[in-house]
Amino acid sequence: MTEVAKRVFASVSDQLADKLEKRAQTEGRSLSNLISYLLEREMEDWQPPTNENK
Repeated sequence: MTEVAKRVFASVSDQLADKLEKRAQTEGRSLSNLISYLLEREMEDWQPPTNENK
């Protein structure tokens, strides 16, 4: 089965949007690709907290 990308919408400040657009252009990426890359990198090692009180 083919994996389908899920769309997520978020609002960011004008200042952050400008930085993201400049970085995407510098790296030769689309804005969407850069944001996806940055989120994947940030979330790579994240694990949900475990409930040890049970």
